[in-house]
This record gives sequence, structure tokens and C-alpha cells, in this order.
Amino acid sequence: MSSAPTPRPTAASTLHAAAASLLLLLAAGCTSDASTEAAAPDANSLSAVPVRDVTAERGELHRTLSLGGVAESWRSARLAPPSQGVVRSIPVTLGQKVERGQTLAELDSDTLRLQAEAGQRAVDLAELQLSEATRAHDRAARLHAEGAIADAAFEQATLARDLGAAQAAQARASVAVVREQLSSARLVAPFDGIVTGIHLEEGEFFSAMAAMGGPPALISLDAIDPIRIDVHIPDVDLARVEAGMATGIHTDAWPDREFPGEVTLVGAAADPGARTFLVRIQAPNPEGLLKPGLFVEARLVLESRSDAVVVPDRAVTSPDSEPFVMVLDGNLARKQPVRLGLRGDAGWEVEGIEPGTQVIVEGNFGLPDGSLVRPIQ
Repeated sequence: MSSAPTPRPTAASTLHAAAASLLLLLAAGCTSDASTEAAAPDANSLSAVPVRDVTAERGELHRTLSLGGVAESWRSARLAPPSQGVVRSIPVTLGQKVERGQTLAELDSDTLRLQAEAGQRAVDLAELQLSEATRAHDRAARLHAEGAIADAAFEQATLARDLGAAQAAQARASVAVVREQLSSARLVAPFDGIVTGIHLEEGEFFSAMAAMGGPPALISLDAIDPIRIDVHIPDVDLARVEAGMATGIHTDAWPDREFPGEVTLVGAAADPGARTFLVRIQAPNPEGLLKPGLFVEARLVLESRSDAVVVPDRAVTSPDSEPFVMVLDGNLARKQPVRLGLRGDAGWEVEGIEPGTQVIVEGNFGLPDGSLVRPIQ
């Protein structure tokens, strides 16, 4: 039995085979392209390092020195009359504002008036006696010149006149003291201020003798407009602080306000113990909000830059040797050397990057150059 003849390939079958081969080649090419794309860097890859970044911005930069201090009265006085006696009246109250020359207290002056009257009588008597002694001396002088009386009689008349003059002077001095005490029985304010202490009540006896707590006082008066603040600065900042410098005053009592102040004094010598220098600040206080004893913070702007590219402190690596920042280049972290300028309150002034550059502030330390990163919020 003879076998069937093998069919010969036709032109159509040959064309179909070629088309199938071409499709296989195209499929292989697509698979190769997909593999290449999968190998490209992907920020969402598990190998990407999570980082946080900020934008480098251009603007003002300040270096501020913050110093703690206590508000004190610009002037303070413990007032007392030089005389003593019963307190007749105190026409002011604690916390009251008073003006210079205003009466703060009065002592009972009836006794002093009687003493002044008695003293004046003594003055009148002494002057009469002096007048009589002077006339007697004049007569004795004429008689002595004529040889009618002895030298001893003339000397006695001279002594009587001189004694009368001394007694009259003493009487006048005594009454002047009493009158001065009488005028000082009224205690007046030596400057504008606020009554911060009333140490006796009406009807109590005031004595001018010093007590164990110090000199006696009837009224305490403080001037608090302006207020005074003393702070101390280290010697490293001494050259940047001078009289006339503006300051900002802050306190927890008024957290949302800044009170203006001005440096009025920079100490000429350092404090022997702390090795710091006194800086005295004057702050207007028309509302009386800054009260003596209140803890405050004085802020002095020591240096400023008006047009600086600023990055946060934590963005700068190795600030003492060869400083650099890590910047974002797509999904990669690139090492960018910078030159540092002023270190201010908001960060570093840098040169070497442009405003708008994204710099890494978290995850940057120890991060190799060219690392794949994933920014997070």
C-alpha cells in the first residue's frame, strides 16, 4: 500500500508563519521594556528613605539676645517727715497716682504751733535784752572815753552786750527749727508716682527714730512710668550693645503684647562674680501694666540681614568643618556644599543654593549622596 504524498507549503501558509514570528518578537520586546521600566527609581519603593523637607526662602534674618530681668521702679522713695507726732490725716490711698507737690500725709501740728509761739516770745525777750545791753554799752563807751569809768566797768558792759547778742541768736535759731518742723509736718510727693505703701494709720504716733527694719517711713512712693529693667550680658556680646538700642519687652502677664524699650546704660565694668555687664533698659509704661517685681524678658536684636537665603538649623550638616545640605533632586537626595553666614533666630544664612530649593531637614544626617528618598508630610 503506497503512502500519501506530503503536501507542499503554499504561499499563504508561509505568510502566516512569518506573521506569527513577528508577533512573538514584538511580545518579547514589550516584555523587555516593562522590565526596564520596573527597574527605574520609584519614590514609593520600600528601599526609599523617608525624609522631611522645607523650601529655602529669601528674607530677613535676625539674631536676637533674650535676657531675663525684673521690672523695677524708675524712682522709689520711703518718705517720712523729719518731725514726730500723731498722724492727723492721710489723704491718699494705696495704689493712687499722685503728682509732685501733692499732700500725702499730715501730722498733728498743734504742739509745734505752741512751741513756735513760745519760741517767738523768747526771741522778742532776747532782742529787748540785747537792745538794753547795747544802749548800756554805748553809754559805758562814752564814759570810758572821758575817763569817768574804769576799764573793768567798760569790759563788763561789752560782755553783757555780746552775751545778749548770743542769746538773741540762739532764740531765733530755736524758733526757726520749730517753724521748719511745723512746715514739714505736711508730707508732700517729691515726684510723680504711685503710692505703694502706707505704713501707719491716722491717729497713730509717728516717731523719727530708726527702727530695726531701717529708717522709718510713713509713705512709700514709686515712679513706674517709665519702668526700669536691669539685665546682664556676656562679654562676647558687649560690642554689639550700646545706649539708644531698641528692645522688646515680653512678660507672661501679657503674653500677646510686646512693650517697647530702649537701652539707657551699658555698664563700664564687669560684675566681679558673674563676669557679665549691666545693661539698663527704660520702657514707657503709661498704662502701668509693667509693675515693680514683675519678671520680664528683654529681647535685643544684635545682628540682622535684610536679603538672605535662610534654611533651618537642622538642615545644615557639619557646620564647624565643611558644611553642606541635602537637597531633593526628584526622588534622590543630593549633597550640596554651602557657605554659612549669620546664624539667626530662624536658622542659617547660606550661600550655594537658590531660593525655592527643597532642602531635607529630617532624615538627612548620615544619608549618602544619591540616596533614593521618599518625602513625607
